[in-house]
Amino acid sequence: MTTELVHIDPDDVAMPDAESARSALDHYLGTGDLGGLPSAQRAALYLEVCRSLGINPRTRPLDWIEFYDPETKGKKLVLYPNKTCTDQLAYLHKIRVRLVEEKTVGTLFKVVVEGTMPDGRQETNVAYLDLTDAQGQPLRGQRYGNALMKCHTKAKRRLVLGMVGMSIPDDDSLPKARRVYVDAGGNVIEHPTAEQRALAERPDMARVIGEPTLEGTARGVETGFEGEPDLPIRDGPGPVRTEARPTFRRDPKQVERWLGAWHGIVKGTPYEDADERHKWFRQWTAMLDWPQAKQTDSSKAFFERCSDDEAADLLARIRLVKEQDRAALLADVTNAADELDDERPF
Repeated sequence: MTTELVHIDPDDVAMPDAESARSALDHYLGTGDLGGLPSAQRAALYLEVCRSLGINPRTRPLDWIEFYDPETKGKKLVLYPNKTCTDQLAYLHKIRVRLVEEKTVGTLFKVVVEGTMPDGRQETNVAYLDLTDAQGQPLRGQRYGNALMKCHTKAKRRLVLGMVGMSIPDDDSLPKARRVYVDAGGNVIEHPTAEQRALAERPDMARVIGEPTLEGTARGVETGFEGEPDLPIRDGPGPVRTEARPTFRRDPKQVERWLGAWHGIVKGTPYEDADERHKWFRQWTAMLDWPQAKQTDSSKAFFERCSDDEAADLLARIRLVKEQDRAALLADVTNAADELDDERPF
């Protein structure tokens, strides 16, 4: 079986006929298995789920997970919210998460977190993680640190998803679970190459090199679900905006405030460099399919042409990118320190 990268023309994606689509939909509603859906319908469903939640599909906030279902005694393909999804939902619903307790109980690490919404509603959730390996030996070094971080992530995910009304099993409770990759046409890639995995996870990268994405090939495909709200697609963790992007005659003082906010966020990051800044704005406006007249590589021109929501979207995104880069750098430093500790004789 070949693992060569397959180039998909959106016009070549076969649309499911009404009868097969309805049959596949009945199967999904009865079993929760997305594996039986036609490929085009499966791709469209991904976008529709993101739309209904108000999250950005271009960040790939949902993973395709295949696991063994003991009830049906077969494999089941489902969409599973990842850390990006819970971070966006927490931002969208303004959930403030507070660590209540963390301690070791026997060989288990316990984390308790509390979430608070703007209306005062509060919930707590708890997560446990075993600190021993498959042979029953205590975890050490980086594996130990990864387990602690995983437990914190697990507790936060359970909390946020519960507060927004999404009930899903923990990933470590799914028997024989594995992550699978789906291409732009909605087809499951059985043996993905590194390039196929990267393009499936990074639609922005795919667009730059001219490869198709779910957003392009699945547009206009009916999923068969009746009466679902036509919510706008979120393009970032900031306020939800509609597809209509009106132009504004912007107040120069407001433009200066936004420019000041941008420079304050990117200070000390690569985006402080003029070339990187121009590249960011050029790719951002192109990625959002803006009209040609609104596309620009200038930060000032962007804030002069954008709406309030569009400015908030971009500032929220660059702030998120900065936080993610900082977290990645901290993780690299921590890994290096742990490796150094492991090499020490005492």
